[in-house]
Amino acid sequence: MASGGLHSLATIIKRLEATTSRLEDLASLATSYLPPAAQVAASAASPGAAVNAEPTPVPPPAPHAPAPIAPPAETPRSVAEFDERIIEGRVKPFVALTKSFASPSVVEQVGLVEQEFKDLRGLLLVAASCKKPDQAGLERLLAPLQKDIEAITRAKEANRKDREWFNHLSTVAEGAPSVGWITISPTPGPYVAEVKDSTQFYGNRVLKEFKEKDPKHAEWVKAWIGLLEELRKYVVEFHTTGLVWNARGVDVEQFQSSSTPAPAGGAPPPPPPPPPAPPVAPPPPPAGASAPASGGGINAVFEQLNRGEEVTKGLRKVDKSQMTHKNPALRAGSTVPATTSSLQAGKKPTKPSKPQALMGKKPSKFALEGNKWLIEYQESQPPITLDNVEISQTVNLYGCKNQTVVVKGKCNAVTLVNCTKTSVLVESVISSISVTNSPSFALQITGKAPTIQLDSTDSGQIYLSRECLEAEITTAKCSSINVSLPVEGEEEGVFNEHPIPEMFRTTIVDGKLVTTAVEHAG
Repeated sequence: MASGGLHSLATIIKRLEATTSRLEDLASLATSYLPPAAQVAASAASPGAAVNAEPTPVPPPAPHAPAPIAPPAETPRSVAEFDERIIEGRVKPFVALTKSFASPSVVEQVGLVEQEFKDLRGLLLVAASCKKPDQAGLERLLAPLQKDIEAITRAKEANRKDREWFNHLSTVAEGAPSVGWITISPTPGPYVAEVKDSTQFYGNRVLKEFKEKDPKHAEWVKAWIGLLEELRKYVVEFHTTGLVWNARGVDVEQFQSSSTPAPAGGAPPPPPPPPPAPPVAPPPPPAGASAPASGGGINAVFEQLNRGEEVTKGLRKVDKSQMTHKNPALRAGSTVPATTSSLQAGKKPTKPSKPQALMGKKPSKFALEGNKWLIEYQESQPPITLDNVEISQTVNLYGCKNQTVVVKGKCNAVTLVNCTKTSVLVESVISSISVTNSPSFALQITGKAPTIQLDSTDSGQIYLSRECLEAEITTAKCSSINVSLPVEGEEEGVFNEHPIPEMFRTTIVDGKLVTTAVEHAG
């Protein structure tokens, strides 16, 4: 018995020693996860305490703040090509060339062009990384480009007195709206080509003026035209039918917030979410209304219906003056919120901004440049009169609206392009009168004009004099054009109106097409 008891006691002591050793190991392992100060305090404690104390639980790691979505590590290919071909290949050499010889006004304007293309590059990066935003978001993205175009145009107008460099300023200003291709769909490339052609008009003036003076001016014009041509090629290659957005990209707001650099040391963890709002108390029942039935569900509904006439006890008496069906004035002034909201919900989305909206309203112009009278963007002004025009001069009207122009004397030619509700009174023309894309025009000839050309124009009125009855009128894609001829034997000012045919009949005669106007009888 004694030996058996001693053996059991020795076994118990060994097991206690093993347990103590394991507890000490667990205590040392737990202190390794504590801060340095806590580890020092733990090591200073007596080792015996570790036997009696429970092991310290391992604290969970501190939650990390969610990492912000970083912009793409690699620049999208379309943006990289824009940097290489447009910014590095064309814009920077053009700016350096301008600074080498041009006046301060031109250098300042070209600096605005450089900023314009930088803003365009930023928009291309957003489009390559984000989904297409709504109309309001798109307008916010277009705002910097609109400001750039307006600033370039203001730089031209502010330096009109700089006669020697005004053609340079006009050349740059005409090409600035080329960035408006981002609002064009489905043919942005041809739009850039049209801007380049209009820019070439003023560029040719610079070439003609400085052809024998300084070759740098010709090089400067070629660099600017080459920049616009390279932009056209880029648009055709990467944005053939319009600005391409990333259908799998993030929202614009998310991309712009992630592009903002975070402060050093990392962002602090986000604050805990706010507690839920207390439930809104239901409105009190109207005075006089009985309390609802204690039961719920469909039974409570039928119980209310079975009350009979008592159901209407809580309703208020409506006076006749408050009844819309008996008071027309009240019915006319009343609004129905449900109908209004439904109409607003059914509104069609606003169309994207066109380049004209992006460029803003252009300044008006009335000047004689060389042998050309330029009348541009005149709107609802008093009648403009050109006295004693010369045979070698031409009169060009562009972008006018609700305007009357009187041309006295004999000129070479008269042209109307993109004018609306514009009236022109002409004495005599040697060559021709041309009207293109100018709806609701009025043209009166008091002398002679051999040819009148109409193209892509709807609704127009032409008054001819007796000396102009041999005039030849050609039309293409026109409608509602009337020609008023003087009545023979009547006094001056009496006309008889004749419409120009719009319907034609084409037959095949001997293997050829024969077209005649359709005449309506009666």
